[in-house]
Amino acid sequence: MTGWLIRQARLTDVKSIWDIERLSFPVPWSLWCFLSELGNPNSTTLVAGPPPPRPWETCGYLIYWLIGEEMHIMNLAVHPRHRRQGLAKALLREALDRARAAGAKTAILEVRVSNEVAQALYEAFGFQKVGIRPRYYSDNQEDALLMAYYWEEAEHGEG
Repeated sequence: MTGWLIRQARLTDVKSIWDIERLSFPVPWSLWCFLSELGNPNSTTLVAGPPPPRPWETCGYLIYWLIGEEMHIMNLAVHPRHRRQGLAKALLREALDRARAAGAKTAILEVRVSNEVAQALYEAFGFQKVGIRPRYYSDNQEDALLMAYYWEEAEHGEG
């Protein structure tokens, strides 16, 4: 599907977001974590679904924090039914555009070293591998790859 509708999450979206989370990650965030993100002034939760006239269905979400000039992508997930349809790309593009408009100069994220699909998505957007966070994930002590995006480099064709 193309033409996803992306909007700011509402309280009524939290249960759907949590359902996607539990289908996507071995150690999902709690429902309380998602509720608290909606009340965090540094946090933005975006949800995506089909455009009208189809009824709204939360198909994916992205959460990021904006602190000063740094965007930190906290979580990105797409319901298994809607994967490989460009939804993660659409959410990431929207989040990067919003953060840039709000003054972000860099974006960072952590991703499992084994998650090559996600790494490929981020690299396609210009994210660079900048470090390792040893034993970052609590379920299996897997390392996290730290990736960063620099708008100045991207705007000058260097990234």
